[in-house]
Amino acid sequence: MAVTYSWGITQMTKKTVGEHENVILHARWELIGTEGTTGTEGRFIGATPIDFDSGSVDEFVAFGELTEELVIGWVSASVTGPNGYWDHISQQIQKGIDEVDDAVEEVQEDGLPWSTGSVTPTPVDGGGE
Repeated sequence: MAVTYSWGITQMTKKTVGEHENVILHARWELIGTEGTTGTEGRFIGATPIDFDSGSVDEFVAFGELTEELVIGWVSASVTGPNGYWDHISQQIQKGIDEVDDAVEEVQEDGLPWSTGSVTPTPVDGGGE
């Protein structure tokens, strides 16, 4: 089962840091995994701090120039890096897919194959009394 992943940024936290206005400090995101054969989706919602180094002015991107792809790149690098938790994320998405694809259905008495809508207990012979 091959799973295709789609990222989306749902919220960001910003503030002024030194002379830099609207510095992104935190991103909330959603990752949707779609199983290729069935099209079933699993979701993971996460939040990632964004590391801002005020000494790296060359790397600063003004708020108005941010793109979703850029912020996704920051988040993705964080969760898939050496201190990330990608294994946990992908397992949770797979669990969500499996719960849909391998759904368990509970059948009540009136839905059993031998039921006609009303259940009448069948006496059982208790044996030699």
